Amino acid sequence: MKKVLVMAAILGVVLSTNCAFSTEEERGYVSVTTRAEQEFAPNVANFKFYIETSDKDLNVATEKNKQETQKALEAVKKELDTTKGDSIKTINFSANPEYRYKNGKREFVQYNVTNGFQVTLKNTDNLGKIISKGLQNGATRADDLNFSLDNTQNACNNLIKEAVGLSKTRANETAKAAGSYVTGIKSINASCSGDSTYYPQARLMNSAKYASGSADTAAESSIPTELGTIKMFATVNANYFVK
Repeated sequence: MKKVLVMAAILGVVLSTNCAFSTEEERGYVSVTTRAEQEFAPNVANFKFYIETSDKDLNVATEKNKQETQKALEAVKKELDTTKGDSIKTINFSANPEYRYKNGKREFVQYNVTNGFQVTLKNTDNLGKIISKGLQNGATRADDLNFSLDNTQNACNNLIKEAVGLSKTRANETAKAAGSYVTGIKSINASCSGDSTYYPQARLMNSAKYASGSADTAAESSIPTELGTIKMFATVNANYFVK
C-alpha cells in the first residue's frame, strides 16, 4: 500500500510539471520602415597614375622608368599638403616581356616596365592641377578617379536620428488610425550607407601637349574635374508595442 502511495505522489509531480503554461498576454505591435537621406559635396579625391617605359633591354627600360618616376613624384609631391592628410603611395610595380606571334612562332618584342601610385587628396580643389602635374612630368596615364567623404560617421548619426523620429511618427499615426496607441519599442535596427550620384571612371592619357609643353603652359594647364555629390541614406526598421 505504501508503494502505491509513493508512486502516486511521483506521478502527481510529473503531471503537474508537464501541464505548466504561461499566462502572459501576447502584446500587439506595429511594424514600420523609414528612410532619411541627404546629399553632400565630397571632400576626398583618389586617383592612380602610372609611369610606363619600354625597351628591348630590361636594364634600359628599368632605368628609364626610374628617372621618369622620380620626376613625376617630385612634381606631384610639391602640390600635396600632407599636414591636411594628402598622401601618395606605391600600389604596383611590374617588369614583363612582350611577345608577338608571327608565322606561328613567338617573337620577343620588348620589356614593359610599369610603376603605379595612388594619390589621396583632402583638398579636392587641387585635383585637376595635380593630375596635370603628373602627366606633364613623366606619368603616362591617370585613372580610377573617385570621390568620397572624409568622415561619414556624423552624417550617418544625424540621418539615423531623423529616420528614427520618422518611424515614431509613422507608428503613432498608424496606431491611431487603428484606434490604438504606441506604448513602447519591441525592436529596432538601423543601417546607413552612401552612394555617389556622380562616380567618374577617368582614364587620362599623356599627350604631346603635356609631355613637351613649356613651363608656362604646364603652370596654366589643369585637367577640368567635376566632383558631383554623394548621397547618404539611413534606413530604420522598427516594431512598436501598441495597446
